[in-house]
Amino acid sequence: MLNLEKRMKPRDALEVSPFDTGVFTWKMNTRSIEENDWLQVDDCRGEDLSLKKQGPVGNHLDGSESTSLKLLQTIENWLSKRSIALPLVDNSLHPIDRCGRLIQEDVCLMERVSECWTLTAASVCFPTHWDPFSKIGLPLDDIHEPVPRYEEDLTPRPSNFMDRISAEMIVARTGWSLTACNDLALNYEKQIFEKDPSELIVRVERQTLRRIPNSDAIAFTIRIHRWPLHVIRDDANLTNDLLISLRQLPDEIKTYKTETIKLSPIVEKYLST
Repeated sequence: MLNLEKRMKPRDALEVSPFDTGVFTWKMNTRSIEENDWLQVDDCRGEDLSLKKQGPVGNHLDGSESTSLKLLQTIENWLSKRSIALPLVDNSLHPIDRCGRLIQEDVCLMERVSECWTLTAASVCFPTHWDPFSKIGLPLDDIHEPVPRYEEDLTPRPSNFMDRISAEMIVARTGWSLTACNDLALNYEKQIFEKDPSELIVRVERQTLRRIPNSDAIAFTIRIHRWPLHVIRDDANLTNDLLISLRQLPDEIKTYKTETIKLSPIVEKYLST
């Protein structure tokens, strides 16, 4: 059971509604945020970091150590400046794994390799139906190759956008899905169905991108938020946005967001009553 008292509420965690109410298309939908809002810390930090100690390590290419160390220093400085305690971390770990053990976000390192933005290191303990180890060393577009309509809707905008991220920029975006499982790590689709629709989970990824100081690399963070459906229903605007988004999902996406599609009728009925 989720401890909602200790976790950030939707309006506190997200800069804008995560639900797109327009005609469906994959979008970057980024917005600028302040340095102070880069990472998020709530009262479940200890619990989340304990889970990360059980997570995978060693997902990186040779040669990624130097830039990962710069990212580690950036994270440590960010936490220290805000008087947030740094937990003890095994110094023998690769710097990207040490990054992941300090924050509730998962973190990926993107570097230019042969003119392509490439995933060179990652600490991903809480994936949403994807295998981070299968993506290491792949260019950005290849990472998203399974996504329906990715090439049609986005290519080459993500790579072009990353080229334009300056040293001063930090941007955020969100993605969402429905699930019957409240685990932080969704390594695969689990056939768990709550009898009470109010306890179905709206799972939101708050993603940020920023250039790592003194490098040409980009840090990509992913913070997982999970809210039972009754939390969304308490906010009339979010409820309306989610209902519209569900009705806009095109047929091509139905084989990609399979659990979201399966749960949609239950969610629509619950939110509409």
